[in-house]
Amino acid sequence: MDGSTLNKDDLVPFHHTPLSRRRGRPAKGTPAARDAMLGAALHGFSRKGYDGTGLREIAEEAGVDPALISHHFGSKFALWKAVVDEIALRLAAARRSIEELHGASGPTEERVREGLTRFITANCDIPELAKFLSDEMSLPGERQEYIVREIWEPYQDAMLPLLQEARADGLLRHDGSPELTLMMVMGAVMLPLLMMRRRGLSKGDEAELSRRLISDVLPMVLAA
Repeated sequence: MDGSTLNKDDLVPFHHTPLSRRRGRPAKGTPAARDAMLGAALHGFSRKGYDGTGLREIAEEAGVDPALISHHFGSKFALWKAVVDEIALRLAAARRSIEELHGASGPTEERVREGLTRFITANCDIPELAKFLSDEMSLPGERQEYIVREIWEPYQDAMLPLLQEARADGLLRHDGSPELTLMMVMGAVMLPLLMMRRRGLSKGDEAELSRRLISDVLPMVLAA
């Protein structure tokens, strides 16, 4: 089958350093400072939501002066959009790897299984993603529309051709629309991630959960 299995090194999750472990503040204006602000923002938004997270809290978590956030991003909403843009960028490698499976050689079932595996792995590789998306997708408005456009629609465009092939070949367990099937997969992945994150996930837990989700979710989708 064309296309190699997705390498976890291609998906770099956000990292934020807890206050108790931080050694000094990241230098103003450096990429490290920007990464720290984005990581702290995702951490805050995924724990307390957009309205419940303040810029001072994000700055404290990142180890920077609050004025630096305003200097870099201008507003909390602009910082939020930068977080979404960074998520989209870090998911792009997985999306491209899924697109490589379109029309590739090899049985349809194998390519669909590989595409779903890459989709599930990508979601598991950013632990905060499930809570962040579930909060924002539940509230109509500009933020929901931005996430749909920047994250969901590109992933839908990558996965739907494979699911359409699976349906044409009679491989889908339920003869529903590929769009609904993809939404069901997303729901089946996000709920366990949400529940497990409440307990605190170690890196080993994340890897094991990813393996379990792949083994459990794929049979829910594919009849073969």
